[in-house]
Amino acid sequence: MLSGVPMHAFASQTWALLVGISKYQKLPQDLWLQYPDADAAAFADFLSSPQGGAVPKDHMLVLTNEKATTLAVKQGLHGFLRDRPEKTDTVYVLIAGHGTVDDTGAYVLTWDSDPENLAKTAIPMAELHSMVEGELNRAGRVILLADVCRAATIAGQKTSSLGAVVEKLGESPGEVLGLMAARPRELSIEGPDFGGGHGAFTWSVLRGLMGAADADHDGAVTAGELIDFVTRDVSKLTGNKQHPRDFGNMDNSTRLSELKRAATNP
Repeated sequence: MLSGVPMHAFASQTWALLVGISKYQKLPQDLWLQYPDADAAAFADFLSSPQGGAVPKDHMLVLTNEKATTLAVKQGLHGFLRDRPEKTDTVYVLIAGHGTVDDTGAYVLTWDSDPENLAKTAIPMAELHSMVEGELNRAGRVILLADVCRAATIAGQKTSSLGAVVEKLGESPGEVLGLMAARPRELSIEGPDFGGGHGAFTWSVLRGLMGAADADHDGAVTAGELIDFVTRDVSKLTGNKQHPRDFGNMDNSTRLSELKRAATNP
């Protein structure tokens, strides 16, 4: 599908893997998070709406808290999305929760990850990279939303260097839009002030896609408009403490949400 044409036009479809982990079986409760699970659920609600494309529930896999085990997330990456999307389709991947880096690599922590044995119990960032590349061989485009810098340290391991690893996902061939929640050495902020309880980043992305990012008021939100809006909005919401970054090669004119569709399908 050509850039600038609505992503749900013609025979195109949208698929989504949405992971939000607030609670962790093997982390102390003071390292648990508040709202990644709400972020994933809210994003699923948006995709189900007319402006999000009225994506059918069987096109989305939502994994939160105890359902987001390492096995379940891997099955989502390599099973749920495998062989389903076609060249005209769009794939969303939202990862919200803890990420960390140790001397064996960079990882996304799942419900049952053991911070003392990440190599065997967490999701390697390299595996996520392989999934993105695999999807780009099948789907028309991939939109990756990464909010994984939620703590300064986990079991003595730094999380601040994770951003550079995530950015490498945007080097995959094909049409990719990546949004990282924060700069290196910044933490991702969450709280009840953001939509009643969300991460500032996901709340801003949702607001943008629902119309706040439509700078030219043409009834659609493009990739470029979303990047510009989220970059400004998250900084404002967090008192200049958090600054999202974009990566990838998606054309700025690619339309991500259709507001007119929402108006005609209440």
